[in-house]
Amino acid sequence: MIRINLIPVKKKKKRPKPVPNYIVGGTIFTVVVIIVAVFITYNIRAEITSLKNTKARNEQRLAELRKKLKELKNYERLVEDVKKKKEIIIQLRKNQAIPVKVLDELSRKLPDSVWFKRLEVKGKKVVIEGLAFTNTDIVMFVDKLKRSDVFSSVFLVESKRQQIAEKELREKITVYNFKLSLVIAG
Repeated sequence: MIRINLIPVKKKKKRPKPVPNYIVGGTIFTVVVIIVAVFITYNIRAEITSLKNTKARNEQRLAELRKKLKELKNYERLVEDVKKKKEIIIQLRKNQAIPVKVLDELSRKLPDSVWFKRLEVKGKKVVIEGLAFTNTDIVMFVDKLKRSDVFSSVFLVESKRQQIAEKELREKITVYNFKLSLVIAG
C-alpha cells in the first residue's frame, strides 16, 4: 500500500551559508584603505594649497626685499660717491696752498734776466723750463732756490746755449735754455 501524506510538511529554512572570512576581511580592508586614501588625499591637497599660499606670500616678500635691496645698493653707492668727493675736496684743500707757495717763491727768487717757458707741477715734483741771458743767471737762480725753505731738492737737469733771431734788431741773440727739477718740501 501506498501512503500519501497530504499534510504539508514544513520545510526547514536553509540557513544561509556563512560568508567566508577572507571576503569579510578583504571588504573591511578595502573600505579602510579607501578611507585612509581619501584622508591622505585630502591632507595632501590641503598641504599643497597651504604651500602654494606660502610660496605666493614668500615670492611677494622676496620681491619687496629685492626692491629694498636695490634701494640699499643705490644708497650705498651714493654714500661711496659722497665719501670719494669728500676725500677729493679734503685733498684739494690740503694741496690748495702748494701752487701758490711755489709760484710766490719762484717769483721772489727769479732774476730779471731769467724767464720761464714752461712750469709743470705734478704732486711734489716741479719741472721748470726756461731761458736766461747768461749761464751765471741760471746758476744764481739755482743757488737762490737751494737756499729756499719751500724746496727740498733743486737739480739743474740741463743748460744749452741757443741763438735766437730777433726781427727788429736784425741780429741773433744768444740765450741759454735750461731745465730744472725741484721737489717741494714737506
